[in-house]
Amino acid sequence: MKRFLFLVLVSIIFKCTLSAQNSKALKSITKAANDSIPSLGSILVWQNNKIVFEEYFNGANDSTNFKVKSVTKSIVSALAGIANDRKLLPDLKTPVFNLFPEYATDFTKNKNIGFTELIRANDSLKRKITLSDMITMQTGYLWDDNSPLSSRVFNSSSDPVRSTLDLPFEAFPGTKFKYCTPASHVIAVVVSKSVKGNLKDFADTALFKPIGVTITSWSTDPLGRTMGGTELSMKATDMIKFGLLYLNEGKVNGKQIISKSWINESTSEQVVLNEWDVLPGANGYGYYWWRRKTNGHQAFVASGYGGQLICVIPDLKMVIVTTCFVNDQNRGRSEIKRLHHFIDKIVKELN
Repeated sequence: MKRFLFLVLVSIIFKCTLSAQNSKALKSITKAANDSIPSLGSILVWQNNKIVFEEYFNGANDSTNFKVKSVTKSIVSALAGIANDRKLLPDLKTPVFNLFPEYATDFTKNKNIGFTELIRANDSLKRKITLSDMITMQTGYLWDDNSPLSSRVFNSSSDPVRSTLDLPFEAFPGTKFKYCTPASHVIAVVVSKSVKGNLKDFADTALFKPIGVTITSWSTDPLGRTMGGTELSMKATDMIKFGLLYLNEGKVNGKQIISKSWINESTSEQVVLNEWDVLPGANGYGYYWWRRKTNGHQAFVASGYGGQLICVIPDLKMVIVTTCFVNDQNRGRSEIKRLHHFIDKIVKELN
Protein backbone atom coordinates (compact mmCIF):
# COMPACT_ATOMS: atom_id res chain seq x y z
CA MET A 1 0.00 0.00 0.00
CA LYS A 2 2.82 2.39 0.91
CA ARG A 3 4.54 1.59 -2.38
CA PHE A 4 1.29 2.31 -4.27
CA LEU A 5 0.86 5.67 -2.53
CA PHE A 6 4.49 6.50 -3.23
CA LEU A 7 4.04 5.77 -6.93
CA VAL A 8 0.89 7.89 -7.06
CA LEU A 9 2.74 10.77 -5.37
CA VAL A 10 5.67 10.47 -7.78
CA SER A 11 3.21 10.46 -10.70
CA ILE A 12 1.50 13.63 -9.44
CA ILE A 13 4.84 15.37 -8.88
CA PHE A 14 6.01 14.33 -12.33
CA LYS A 15 2.83 15.68 -13.96
CA CYS A 16 3.12 18.96 -12.10
CA THR A 17 6.79 19.25 -13.07
CA LEU A 18 5.93 18.43 -16.68
CA SER A 19 3.17 21.05 -16.62
CA ALA A 20 5.58 23.63 -15.24
CA GLN A 21 8.11 22.76 -17.92
CA ASN A 22 5.40 23.10 -20.59
CA SER A 23 4.30 26.42 -19.17
CA LYS A 24 7.85 27.75 -19.21
CA ALA A 25 8.36 26.53 -22.77
CA LEU A 26 5.08 28.08 -23.93
CA LYS A 27 6.00 31.39 -22.34
CA SER A 28 9.31 31.28 -24.19
CA ILE A 29 7.56 30.52 -27.49
CA THR A 30 4.97 33.26 -27.06
CA LYS A 31 7.61 35.78 -26.01
CA ALA A 32 9.42 35.04 -29.27
CA ALA A 33 6.11 35.45 -31.10
CA ASN A 34 5.54 38.83 -29.47
CA ASP A 35 9.08 39.92 -30.33
CA SER A 36 8.51 38.85 -33.95
CA ILE A 37 4.97 40.25 -34.29
CA PRO A 38 4.60 43.73 -32.73
CA SER A 39 0.84 43.74 -33.37
CA LEU A 40 0.23 40.48 -31.45
CA GLY A 41 -2.84 40.60 -29.24
CA SER A 42 -3.26 37.14 -27.74
CA ILE A 43 -2.38 33.46 -27.83
CA LEU A 44 -4.70 30.93 -26.19
CA VAL A 45 -4.32 27.16 -26.10
CA TRP A 46 -7.03 24.67 -25.13
CA GLN A 47 -6.22 21.01 -24.66
CA ASN A 48 -7.96 18.09 -22.98
CA ASN A 49 -11.00 20.05 -21.77
CA LYS A 50 -9.26 23.10 -20.36
CA ILE A 51 -7.30 26.21 -21.25
CA VAL A 52 -3.67 25.33 -20.69
CA PHE A 53 -2.26 28.68 -21.78
CA GLU A 54 -3.72 32.17 -22.09
CA GLU A 55 -1.66 35.29 -22.59
CA TYR A 56 -2.38 38.78 -23.88
CA PHE A 57 0.02 41.29 -25.34
CA ASN A 58 0.35 44.98 -26.15
CA GLY A 59 -2.46 46.16 -23.92
CA ALA A 60 -5.01 43.48 -24.82
CA ASN A 61 -6.95 41.46 -22.24
CA ASP A 62 -9.77 38.93 -22.15
CA SER A 63 -12.32 41.69 -22.82
CA THR A 64 -10.61 43.03 -25.96
CA ASN A 65 -12.59 42.69 -29.17
CA PHE A 66 -10.54 42.00 -32.28
CA LYS A 67 -11.67 42.38 -35.87
CA VAL A 68 -11.26 38.77 -36.92
CA LYS A 69 -11.42 39.57 -40.64
CA SER A 70 -11.85 36.37 -42.71
CA VAL A 71 -12.53 34.20 -39.68
CA THR A 72 -15.97 35.66 -40.42
CA LYS A 73 -16.14 33.30 -43.40
CA SER A 74 -15.87 30.25 -41.14
CA ILE A 75 -18.69 31.67 -39.02
CA VAL A 76 -20.78 31.98 -42.19
CA SER A 77 -19.90 28.37 -43.03
CA ALA A 78 -21.27 27.34 -39.63
CA LEU A 79 -24.46 29.35 -40.19
CA ALA A 80 -24.89 27.74 -43.60
CA GLY A 81 -24.55 24.37 -41.88
CA ILE A 82 -27.22 25.20 -39.31
CA ALA A 83 -29.56 26.41 -42.06
CA ASN A 84 -28.80 23.23 -44.00
CA ASP A 85 -29.52 21.06 -40.94
CA ARG A 86 -32.90 22.79 -40.66
CA LYS A 87 -33.55 22.06 -44.34
CA LEU A 88 -33.70 25.77 -45.14
CA LEU A 89 -30.56 26.12 -47.26
CA PRO A 90 -30.94 25.20 -50.94
CA ASP A 91 -28.91 22.24 -52.19
CA LEU A 92 -25.28 23.25 -52.75
CA LYS A 93 -25.65 22.27 -56.41
CA THR A 94 -28.19 25.07 -56.85
CA PRO A 95 -27.07 27.83 -59.26
CA VAL A 96 -26.57 30.94 -57.15
CA PHE A 97 -28.18 33.19 -59.71
CA ASN A 98 -31.47 31.28 -59.33
CA LEU A 99 -31.65 32.76 -55.83
CA PHE A 100 -31.22 36.34 -57.07
CA PRO A 101 -33.78 36.83 -59.87
CA GLU A 102 -33.79 40.55 -59.03
CA TYR A 103 -30.35 40.83 -60.67
CA ALA A 104 -31.26 39.20 -63.97
CA THR A 105 -30.50 41.20 -67.10
CA ASP A 106 -33.49 41.62 -69.38
CA PHE A 107 -31.86 41.84 -72.80
CA THR A 108 -35.19 42.67 -74.45
CA LYS A 109 -35.16 45.97 -72.59
CA ASN A 110 -31.49 46.71 -73.23
CA LYS A 111 -31.15 46.39 -76.97
CA ASN A 112 -28.76 49.31 -77.35
CA ILE A 113 -26.16 48.37 -74.73
CA GLY A 114 -22.57 48.05 -75.92
CA PHE A 115 -20.47 44.87 -75.93
CA THR A 116 -23.65 42.79 -76.09
CA GLU A 117 -21.82 39.55 -76.99
CA LEU A 118 -19.44 39.83 -74.02
CA ILE A 119 -22.26 40.67 -71.66
CA ARG A 120 -24.33 37.71 -72.88
CA ALA A 121 -21.35 35.37 -72.51
CA ASN A 122 -20.74 36.61 -68.98
CA ASP A 123 -24.44 36.29 -68.23
CA SER A 124 -24.35 32.67 -69.36
CA LEU A 125 -21.40 31.81 -67.11
CA LYS A 126 -22.73 33.56 -64.04
CA ARG A 127 -25.86 31.42 -64.27
CA LYS A 128 -23.70 28.30 -63.90
CA ILE A 129 -22.01 29.17 -60.57
CA THR A 130 -23.41 26.99 -57.81
CA LEU A 131 -23.50 27.48 -54.05
CA SER A 132 -20.81 24.80 -53.88
CA ASP A 133 -18.56 26.81 -56.20
CA MET A 134 -19.02 29.87 -54.00
CA ILE A 135 -18.42 28.17 -50.66
CA THR A 136 -15.28 26.38 -51.91
CA MET A 137 -13.79 29.47 -53.62
CA GLN A 138 -14.10 28.05 -57.13
CA THR A 139 -16.16 30.83 -58.70
CA GLY A 140 -14.03 31.31 -61.80
CA TYR A 141 -14.18 35.07 -61.30
CA LEU A 142 -11.40 37.33 -62.52
CA TRP A 143 -10.63 38.61 -59.05
CA ASP A 144 -7.69 39.30 -56.75
CA ASP A 145 -8.45 39.83 -53.07
CA ASN A 146 -5.05 41.45 -52.58
CA SER A 147 -5.46 44.00 -55.34
CA PRO A 148 -6.25 47.51 -54.08
CA LEU A 149 -8.43 48.02 -57.17
CA SER A 150 -10.48 44.88 -56.52
CA SER A 151 -11.01 45.74 -52.89
CA ARG A 152 -11.98 49.30 -53.76
CA VAL A 153 -14.52 48.12 -56.35
CA PHE A 154 -16.16 45.77 -53.84
CA ASN A 155 -15.99 48.06 -50.82
CA SER A 156 -17.27 51.08 -52.75
CA SER A 157 -20.20 49.29 -54.34
CA SER A 158 -23.69 50.43 -53.40
CA ASP A 159 -24.76 46.79 -53.83
CA PRO A 160 -21.85 44.35 -53.28
CA VAL A 161 -23.95 41.29 -54.16
CA ARG A 162 -24.92 42.67 -57.57
CA SER A 163 -21.31 43.75 -58.17
CA THR A 164 -20.09 40.27 -57.31
CA LEU A 165 -22.55 38.47 -59.55
CA ASP A 166 -21.56 40.80 -62.41
CA LEU A 167 -17.82 40.07 -62.13
CA PRO A 168 -16.05 38.87 -65.31
CA PHE A 169 -14.61 35.36 -65.54
CA GLU A 170 -11.17 33.90 -66.03
CA ALA A 171 -12.13 30.23 -65.60
CA PHE A 172 -15.19 28.04 -65.83
CA PRO A 173 -17.00 27.93 -62.46
CA GLY A 174 -16.06 24.96 -60.31
CA THR A 175 -12.67 24.29 -61.92
CA LYS A 176 -10.15 26.53 -60.16
CA PHE A 177 -9.51 27.64 -56.56
CA LYS A 178 -9.17 31.40 -56.22
CA TYR A 179 -9.73 33.23 -52.97
CA CYS A 180 -12.66 35.61 -53.33
CA THR A 181 -14.10 37.49 -50.36
CA PRO A 182 -17.10 38.82 -52.32
CA ALA A 183 -18.27 35.21 -52.88
CA SER A 184 -18.57 34.67 -49.12
CA HIS A 185 -20.72 37.79 -48.82
CA VAL A 186 -23.06 36.32 -51.43
CA ILE A 187 -23.25 33.07 -49.43
CA ALA A 188 -24.06 35.06 -46.29
CA VAL A 189 -26.93 36.78 -48.09
CA VAL A 190 -28.14 33.40 -49.38
CA VAL A 191 -28.22 32.10 -45.80
CA SER A 192 -30.08 35.24 -44.73
CA LYS A 193 -32.63 34.72 -47.52
CA SER A 194 -32.95 31.05 -46.56
CA VAL A 195 -33.78 31.78 -42.92
CA LYS A 196 -35.91 34.76 -43.91
CA GLY A 197 -34.20 37.11 -41.51
CA ASN A 198 -31.18 39.17 -40.61
CA LEU A 199 -27.98 37.09 -40.57
CA LYS A 200 -26.68 38.63 -37.33
CA ASP A 201 -30.00 37.89 -35.58
CA PHE A 202 -29.92 34.31 -36.85
CA ALA A 203 -26.31 33.95 -35.72
CA ASP A 204 -27.13 35.27 -32.26
CA THR A 205 -29.96 32.82 -31.64
CA ALA A 206 -28.74 29.75 -33.55
CA LEU A 207 -24.99 29.87 -32.93
CA PHE A 208 -23.60 32.48 -30.57
CA LYS A 209 -26.05 32.21 -27.66
CA PRO A 210 -25.81 28.37 -27.50
CA ILE A 211 -22.00 28.51 -27.26
CA GLY A 212 -21.99 31.37 -24.77
CA VAL A 213 -20.81 34.19 -27.02
CA THR A 214 -22.11 37.77 -27.26
CA ILE A 215 -21.24 39.69 -30.44
CA THR A 216 -21.45 43.47 -30.25
CA SER A 217 -19.92 44.45 -33.61
CA TRP A 218 -20.50 42.99 -37.08
CA SER A 219 -20.57 45.43 -40.00
CA THR A 220 -23.18 45.59 -42.72
CA ASP A 221 -23.10 46.47 -46.41
CA PRO A 222 -24.76 49.64 -47.82
CA LEU A 223 -28.08 47.79 -48.04
CA GLY A 224 -27.95 46.75 -44.40
CA ARG A 225 -27.01 43.12 -45.03
CA THR A 226 -24.55 41.56 -42.56
CA MET A 227 -21.09 41.24 -44.12
CA GLY A 228 -20.26 37.64 -44.91
CA GLY A 229 -16.58 37.83 -45.69
CA THR A 230 -15.13 40.02 -42.97
CA GLU A 231 -15.67 42.69 -40.30
CA LEU A 232 -16.95 40.58 -37.41
CA SER A 233 -15.39 41.38 -34.03
CA MET A 234 -14.77 38.72 -31.36
CA LYS A 235 -12.90 38.25 -28.12
CA ALA A 236 -10.14 35.65 -28.14
CA THR A 237 -12.13 33.57 -25.64
CA ASP A 238 -15.12 33.71 -28.00
CA MET A 239 -12.92 32.32 -30.75
CA ILE A 240 -11.92 29.44 -28.45
CA LYS A 241 -15.61 28.65 -27.87
CA PHE A 242 -16.26 28.58 -31.60
CA GLY A 243 -13.25 26.35 -32.18
CA LEU A 244 -14.46 24.00 -29.43
CA LEU A 245 -17.78 23.63 -31.22
CA TYR A 246 -15.88 22.17 -34.16
CA LEU A 247 -13.50 20.15 -31.98
CA ASN A 248 -16.56 18.57 -30.33
CA GLU A 249 -18.18 17.79 -33.70
CA GLY A 250 -20.93 20.39 -33.40
CA LYS A 251 -21.93 19.76 -29.79
CA VAL A 252 -21.91 22.04 -26.75
CA ASN A 253 -23.10 20.94 -23.32
CA GLY A 254 -24.50 17.78 -24.87
CA LYS A 255 -26.63 19.67 -27.41
CA GLN A 256 -26.04 19.32 -31.15
CA ILE A 257 -25.75 22.88 -32.52
CA ILE A 258 -24.40 21.89 -35.94
CA SER A 259 -24.71 18.37 -37.31
CA LYS A 260 -21.62 16.18 -37.16
CA SER A 261 -22.06 15.50 -40.88
CA TRP A 262 -21.78 19.22 -41.74
CA ILE A 263 -18.77 19.66 -39.45
CA ASN A 264 -17.02 16.78 -41.21
CA GLU A 265 -18.07 17.87 -44.69
CA SER A 266 -17.12 21.51 -44.23
CA THR A 267 -13.65 20.73 -42.85
CA SER A 268 -12.86 17.95 -45.34
CA GLU A 269 -10.80 18.45 -48.48
CA GLN A 270 -13.40 19.81 -50.90
CA VAL A 271 -10.67 21.40 -53.01
CA VAL A 272 -7.14 20.10 -53.58
CA LEU A 273 -4.80 22.76 -52.25
CA ASN A 274 -1.26 21.58 -51.61
CA GLU A 275 0.39 24.99 -51.54
CA TRP A 276 -0.58 28.40 -50.23
CA ASP A 277 1.86 31.20 -49.52
CA VAL A 278 0.86 31.86 -45.90
CA LEU A 279 -0.28 28.33 -45.00
CA PRO A 280 2.68 25.97 -44.53
CA GLY A 281 1.68 22.32 -44.80
CA ALA A 282 -1.50 23.14 -46.74
CA ASN A 283 -3.54 20.09 -47.69
CA GLY A 284 -6.90 21.20 -48.93
CA TYR A 285 -9.77 23.62 -48.49
CA GLY A 286 -13.27 22.93 -47.23
CA TYR A 287 -16.26 25.25 -46.83
CA TYR A 288 -14.40 28.40 -45.74
CA TRP A 289 -12.04 26.27 -43.64
CA TRP A 290 -8.36 25.84 -44.50
CA ARG A 291 -6.57 22.52 -43.89
CA ARG A 292 -2.93 22.02 -42.96
CA LYS A 293 -0.61 19.56 -41.24
CA THR A 294 1.21 20.68 -38.10
CA ASN A 295 3.91 18.30 -36.86
CA GLY A 296 2.13 15.48 -38.66
CA HIS A 297 -1.27 16.27 -37.13
CA GLN A 298 -4.23 17.21 -39.29
CA ALA A 299 -5.63 20.63 -38.45
CA PHE A 300 -8.35 22.81 -39.88
CA VAL A 301 -8.07 26.54 -39.58
CA ALA A 302 -10.28 29.62 -39.62
CA SER A 303 -7.93 32.32 -40.85
CA GLY A 304 -8.20 36.10 -40.93
CA TYR A 305 -6.04 38.88 -42.32
CA GLY A 306 -3.25 40.09 -40.07
CA GLY A 307 -3.03 37.02 -37.84
CA GLN A 308 -6.51 36.09 -36.62
CA LEU A 309 -6.48 32.28 -36.34
CA ILE A 310 -8.55 29.46 -34.89
CA CYS A 311 -6.58 26.23 -35.31
CA VAL A 312 -8.48 23.02 -34.45
CA ILE A 313 -6.41 19.85 -34.05
CA PRO A 314 -8.82 16.97 -33.35
CA ASP A 315 -6.42 14.13 -32.55
CA LEU A 316 -4.68 16.27 -29.90
CA LYS A 317 -8.02 17.56 -28.55
CA MET A 318 -6.55 21.01 -29.04
CA VAL A 319 -7.66 24.45 -30.16
CA ILE A 320 -5.15 27.28 -30.59
CA VAL A 321 -6.30 30.88 -31.05
CA THR A 322 -4.20 33.86 -32.04
CA THR A 323 -5.26 37.46 -32.53
CA CYS A 324 -3.46 40.58 -33.70
CA PHE A 325 -4.29 44.25 -33.79
CA VAL A 326 -4.77 45.41 -37.37
CA ASN A 327 -2.70 48.56 -36.93
CA ASP A 328 0.30 50.29 -38.48
CA GLN A 329 2.63 47.64 -37.04
CA ASN A 330 0.71 44.77 -38.60
CA ARG A 331 2.33 43.41 -41.77
CA GLY A 332 -0.85 41.90 -43.12
CA ARG A 333 -1.02 38.41 -44.52
CA SER A 334 2.60 37.64 -43.69
CA GLU A 335 1.72 37.65 -39.97
CA ILE A 336 -0.35 34.53 -40.61
CA LYS A 337 2.69 32.57 -41.79
CA ARG A 338 4.73 33.77 -38.81
CA LEU A 339 2.03 32.64 -36.41
CA HIS A 340 1.78 29.18 -37.97
CA HIS A 341 5.50 28.84 -37.27
CA PHE A 342 4.85 29.49 -33.58
CA ILE A 343 1.74 27.29 -33.58
CA ASP A 344 3.94 24.43 -34.82
CA LYS A 345 6.29 25.03 -31.90
CA ILE A 346 3.38 24.97 -29.43
CA VAL A 347 2.01 21.76 -30.92
CA LYS A 348 5.42 20.12 -30.76
CA GLU A 349 5.77 21.10 -27.10
CA LEU A 350 2.34 19.76 -26.10
CA ASN A 351 2.31 16.67 -28.33
